[in-house]
Amino acid sequence: MKQHNRKSIRLKGYDYTRSGRYFVTIVVRNRQHLFGKIVGGEMRLNCFGEIAQKEWFTTLKKRNNIELGEVVIMPDHVHFIVSIVFPQEQTQYDPSELDRRAGVVAGKDICKEGSLGSIVRGYKAAVTYQIKALIYSQNGLKTSHQRGPDALRPIVNLKKSIWQRNYHDVIIESDRAYNNITNYIKNNPRKWEEDLIKKLNKDD
Repeated sequence: MKQHNRKSIRLKGYDYTRSGRYFVTIVVRNRQHLFGKIVGGEMRLNCFGEIAQKEWFTTLKKRNNIELGEVVIMPDHVHFIVSIVFPQEQTQYDPSELDRRAGVVAGKDICKEGSLGSIVRGYKAAVTYQIKALIYSQNGLKTSHQRGPDALRPIVNLKKSIWQRNYHDVIIESDRAYNNITNYIKNNPRKWEEDLIKKLNKDD
């Protein structure tokens, strides 16, 4: 099987299971406006956006070592702050199991339990699953191999994740940075609309 070298965008040598606060951005595949729209400087969630919001708060119920900060669901991306309160104990695997789990990354960059990567991956997977389940139910489908009415099928590629691969993170190292990022997230819908108006005026 052909192996692909995937370059990590995480901070080299940093342990993302350690206690800390993180600002994370994840983006919808192809920058599709999947979650709703901005009206009057406020985000109006559609049914997919409501799933994205609900699943984020469900994340807290599934993990006892994190705290959630500010979050905003935008039309084509999600910003959030998450704090890892204490590191989660890691399962110890023998060399053969490590090789099996490593897959195409050849023993490197395995997503550790309780790490920022595992939190993001779990959230992205849950949102993808719930959105596809909604599409299947509204189209009278049980699996992606069945055909049915095209009410929601054009919106999402049922064979892929709804998300772009990977995510962007910033390690929050001070209370000042935490407060600034919190305000940035809160103001993101208004800023989105202001940037759109500037672009439209420029195009004119």
